[in-house]
Amino acid sequence: MPQFDPALFAPQIIWLMIAFGVLWLVMARIGLPRVERTMVERSEQIEADLDAARQMSAKSDELTAAYEATLSEARAKAAAIAERTKADIRQRTDQLMAETQAKLDARMVETQAEIDKEFRSALSEVDGVAAEVAASIIARLAGEELAAKDLEAVVSQVRSEAA
Repeated sequence: MPQFDPALFAPQIIWLMIAFGVLWLVMARIGLPRVERTMVERSEQIEADLDAARQMSAKSDELTAAYEATLSEARAKAAAIAERTKADIRQRTDQLMAETQAKLDARMVETQAEIDKEFRSALSEVDGVAAEVAASIIARLAGEELAAKDLEAVVSQVRSEAA
């Protein structure tokens, strides 16, 4: 093999240096600047994307805080409305209960007056019936005929003394 011939080492080393130098110049002047430019662009793009993500995250946090505040405010308003509604219902119920109780009390007074009237009417009839019974008993026992109207005054007097 000719590359292992020691007499050809010097020209091979020279051509190696020339080829290495040309390759080094091509890479240093063309290839590496392109790679470096691509890396810088990618780094800048990544940094821009990270900044955008941070901004979106901050905006998301702000919106979440605003949402939570709005939700808390809405809950507070709903609780206030519910409390007002309960108080209004309680007030209406109390008012209706008072009106109903007043109507019942008035009706009870009316009914009691009617009962008293009927009771007095029944008592007056009882006096008449008692007078008739007394007249009938006297007629059978004593043989005398007395008018029931005459005995009503006596029966009323006896009843009032007994009361």
